[in-house]
Amino acid sequence: MSEHMVSTFSEVKGEGDKTETRSHRIKARRQWNDEGVASTVGTIMALMVFMAFLSMFTNQYVPVWMEENESSHMIVAYGQFSNLKNAIDLQILAGTIQGVPPTTITTPVTLGSNGIPVFASATAGYLGAYNRRSYNNVSFSFNVGTTILDYRSPQFGSTLGGTIMLECPNRYYVPQTLAYENDAIILQQEDGEYMRSSPQLIVTPSGGNRFDITYTQVDLRGDDTKYVGFGTRGIQTILRSVSSTTFTNMSAQDSGGDPTFLNITHTTRYESAWYNAFDLLLEDAGMQPGVDYSVTSTQVGFDPMDPVYRVNLSINPNSISLFTFTVAHVELVTAEAGAT
Repeated sequence: MSEHMVSTFSEVKGEGDKTETRSHRIKARRQWNDEGVASTVGTIMALMVFMAFLSMFTNQYVPVWMEENESSHMIVAYGQFSNLKNAIDLQILAGTIQGVPPTTITTPVTLGSNGIPVFASATAGYLGAYNRRSYNNVSFSFNVGTTILDYRSPQFGSTLGGTIMLECPNRYYVPQTLAYENDAIILQQEDGEYMRSSPQLIVTPSGGNRFDITYTQVDLRGDDTKYVGFGTRGIQTILRSVSSTTFTNMSAQDSGGDPTFLNITHTTRYESAWYNAFDLLLEDAGMQPGVDYSVTSTQVGFDPMDPVYRVNLSINPNSISLFTFTVAHVELVTAEAGAT
């Protein structure tokens, strides 16, 4: 925009000796530059388009991208927990068959999911190993000649058991927790929980409405540890001891033994997962609920934020041909290699 110069001029009129002088002033006028206006409007429009695109990206695309990241992490985490279970199973199998010396297997576990640079931060995870978070007890009666003996491994409240858990407080995908305890893998989320991989409880029909039962009790040992953040941690498992015994002389229900049933009791935070797993495993094998077995649950920890339950599976000894019972003690060490 420009202005004209201001100038004056004089007009002289003569009449005799008189002279009249008049001055005229030229007023300034503003002039618009059309090219400058168009450039300003174009810049504003470009900014509006960019802001609209950025808003659409952050409000629609970023949540979808982050949900995919968190979902992919849960798939990876479940695979890693499956590898952890497989490593422990192989160590127990080798120890049972060959009596090999202790060997160490390291399984990596990824704590959190990736973020999106600038737009969304990564989602942290919580990895913990606890040797007192769950307990497992097995009790039954068996005959030695004319004597009835009872077997209890171990008494309630002992430290035999343990849990490895990965908490994933996902912000875009469903928040979930993976847990390994007594050789089972459990997935927990807000609307419930279920067992992704069953414990080593195998029920096989042997004829005459009787069954062969195999059960493995896994005891996790070591100091309680917990890690919060991102990256990958390694969980080392070392088989310290394993023993396996087969009982073909279970006491009959009415023989006066104490206990009168084969009881497998699991104290846990994941009540419905264990209850349903016990029930489905035995029913699918052909056992009749209420006749051959029963499953009950009792709450023993009353913290509303962290309730604890005791799930008990009772099997009628009259329905058992033989019972193979394995006890494995596994030491846990959380490796630092690869941690961030």
